Amino acid sequence: MALSGQVAVITGGTGHLGSVVTLRFLDGGAMVAVPWRHEDGWRELEGRLSEEQRERCLGVRADLTDEEQVRELMGAAAERFGALDILLNLAGAYAFGRRLWETDAATWERMMAVNLRTAFLCSKHALPAMLKAGRGRIVNVSSKACEDLQPGAAAYAVAKAGLLTLTGALREELKGTGVTVNAVMPSIIDTPATRELMPKADPAKWVTPEQVADALVALCGDECDGVSGSVLRLFGSL
Repeated sequence: MALSGQVAVITGGTGHLGSVVTLRFLDGGAMVAVPWRHEDGWRELEGRLSEEQRERCLGVRADLTDEEQVRELMGAAAERFGALDILLNLAGAYAFGRRLWETDAATWERMMAVNLRTAFLCSKHALPAMLKAGRGRIVNVSSKACEDLQPGAAAYAVAKAGLLTLTGALREELKGTGVTVNAVMPSIIDTPATRELMPKADPAKWVTPEQVADALVALCGDECDGVSGSVLRLFGSL
């Protein structure tokens, strides 16, 4: 299996996209640590795992905007599995509908915290183990919304654009270390929540969680050793 023996931390791993990605990495032979904040989401994911997969999947309750909890998460993953090879920054949230002058500071700060601060903290505390090993993979999940700008989505778009800048900056800092950092940029992802939010849209034009998972697996494989600082656009038919 392509990911056999690799240790991955998958943030947002209990969500609609994240659960598909987590299962794909487990199916590929990886050992996976999944941080969670809501126990029902973790229990739902856990219930979908085989007995053998449960042995390779560690759930850790953690607020990824809290640096000490992130530090403990990475330590728990390394202690349980003996290494830390892959970090997938899927954690995120969106807020749409209000123009910039109508957006309250709490909403702006929440978008920065959930979409960008989490990726910064997780990367910061995953990298020492990767650098020590001389190999690692970090993949950030951005959004087409940061290029296809729409009224009412400024806070979300700025946060997701920040992930692209973080990716590029890290690429420069990680040259020659054996650690790569890339980003994927999906358009609209076909999830139940998205269908509810956009009932009149055509989901056939969207990207599926399975397609995103395929891209993440590919970027974490040995075949992509020379790929770093890249943004993979997954736009479907949009």
